[in-house]
Amino acid sequence: MKKFNTEQKVYDIAKVKVGGQPGELPTFLIGSIFWLGQKMVQDANKGIFDAKQAEKIINTMHTQSDMTGVPFGLDVVGTTEEAFSKYIDFVATHSDCPIMLDAMSPRTRMAASTMAKNMGLADRCFYNSVYKGVTEAELAVLKDSGIKMSIVLADNPKDNSLEGKMTVIEEALALADKGGITKPLIDTAIPAFAPDMGTAVRTIPIMKEKYGHPVGLGSGNVVTTMGWVKAHVAKELRYGCRTATNAIMQTMGANWLMIGPAEQAEYVFPAVAVVDTYIASAAADLETRPLNEEHPIFKLFL
Repeated sequence: MKKFNTEQKVYDIAKVKVGGQPGELPTFLIGSIFWLGQKMVQDANKGIFDAKQAEKIINTMHTQSDMTGVPFGLDVVGTTEEAFSKYIDFVATHSDCPIMLDAMSPRTRMAASTMAKNMGLADRCFYNSVYKGVTEAELAVLKDSGIKMSIVLADNPKDNSLEGKMTVIEEALALADKGGITKPLIDTAIPAFAPDMGTAVRTIPIMKEKYGHPVGLGSGNVVTTMGWVKAHVAKELRYGCRTATNAIMQTMGANWLMIGPAEQAEYVFPAVAVVDTYIASAAADLETRPLNEEHPIFKLFL
């Protein structure tokens, strides 16, 4: 852990602050809901789901956040415009947390951003994602939506090295700016599970030092896609591997993490809070102090 020489920016979204020097703010967690294959989703195209189960998941996220001091947002995953309209409305009604608009299809993402604007939720929503290759049309719709925060992806399919990521993020940040994004969250783009996955982790502190923007990545699918874990570790025993993965990212300087399914809240939040507390206590030696009294270090020790 280190104190960065570059000014570390802090961005606000829906009462949540993300970014800063290690030890200043807890890790912002983004949990997925309505993802394809989630048991409570009965029809992904029409957006039909078990409302009681969805409310339970959201309430658990709030309970864990209140208990630990770790803030969160919900990654709302939609496959169609019809589904998104129901999902966004439900989450906005049952929570005041940040909402990430997430879809594989650019057309669906664009529809979701326009929907957020029309629902008066642009200041609560952030986008997933802006990357090299995003179209001018998508950037125009994003800018028109008024959404100011987005994941900005350092994904370089041709070159997953540190140098490859550093090259591509420069262009991706410029595209984000063109799309009206003033609060970029840099994603160092970890591959699901590959021999060079560690490069994305090594990139975290380097990008924080260069740009000062909040940096993170999607840790949620790392362990679940690892063949060795699937073959040798029972499902109920994989929690340790997942929390260890999050802890590695946190200690390398990650400000935010996409943790995968929101159902994991009850074991992810406490583990993240413990690591955030270690980081904050270590940062005190570098004369860094938590920016607010909601930091986990106060929850765990006072």
